[in-house]
Amino acid sequence: MLRGAAGRLRAARGLSAALRPSALARNGGAYVADLRARGRYRALSRRELLATRRSDTVFLFGSGRSLLDVPDEEWRRFADHDTVSFREFPRQRWIRADYHVTAEIDRLDDYARRIRESPLYADTVFVVQRGWLAELPNRLVGGGLLPEGARVFRYRRVSRWRYSPPSRDPRRLVHGFSSGISVTNFAIAMGWRRIVLVGIDLYDHRYFWLDADERRPYEREGIAAADSFATADTIVDMLGRWHDLLRPEGIALEVYNPRSLLARRLPVHRPADDV
Repeated sequence: MLRGAAGRLRAARGLSAALRPSALARNGGAYVADLRARGRYRALSRRELLATRRSDTVFLFGSGRSLLDVPDEEWRRFADHDTVSFREFPRQRWIRADYHVTAEIDRLDDYARRIRESPLYADTVFVVQRGWLAELPNRLVGGGLLPEGARVFRYRRVSRWRYSPPSRDPRRLVHGFSSGISVTNFAIAMGWRRIVLVGIDLYDHRYFWLDADERRPYEREGIAAADSFATADTIVDMLGRWHDLLRPEGIALEVYNPRSLLARRLPVHRPADDV
C-alpha cells in the first residue's frame, strides 16, 4: 500500500508540474516541432521493428560502474547477439548498439552529439518516447538531432510509478519505477527469449565514465555517489515479479552483475545459456 501511495503521489506531482504554464509552453513547442519533422527520419512500423531482431538473446546496457569490470572477451561475446542501450550508455566505446531507447534526457545537445559522433550508433534503431509530455524526446526528433537517415520507432510510456505486467506491444511500454523497467519491457515486447541486464547495479550512483566517487553534475541535490537508488526495492520487486510471470513462457530475465541488487530476485546470467 505504501509503495502504491508513494507512486500515486509522485505521479500527481509530475502531472502538476507538467500543467504549469511554462511547462505547457515547452511541451507544446516540442510537440509541434515533432509533428512538423515527420518524414525527417525513416519511421518504422511495428512489423518493421520486429523484423530487425536477429537473435534470441539480447543484452540491455545501463550505465553503472560495474561495466568497467567486463573483460574484452565478454564484450565480444555480447556482440554476437542483439544489443540495447539507454540513458548515458552512448558515452561508451565498447560495443555497437543495435537499439537505443530514449525517454529521460539530462542534457539534450550533449546527448545527441555523442550519438551522432559515435560510430557505434551509425546503424542503430532509435526507440523514442512520444506524446505531449515527452518534451526532450520530441525535441530530439523534431530538431533533427539524430544521425541523418536514422531509423526511428516511437512509443508511449504507460503505468508510471505503479506496478503493471509487461506490455507485449512495443508501441506502449510500462515505465513503472525506472527507465530500466521500460527498456526491459521493450525487450519483452520485441520477443527476445533471453534478456540480460548489464550495468544496472542500483547499489550506488557510480557511473562508468566518472571517477569512482564523482557525482554527475546534474545529480539531484543530496545524492552521493555511494548512495543506493531510492527506488531500488520497488525496481527489484517489479522485475522479480516479471521474471516469475515470464518463466513459464520460457522467457529468461537475468542480470549480469552478481553484485547488482537485481540479483536478489533475478538469476545471474550464465554464458553457456546464450542462444
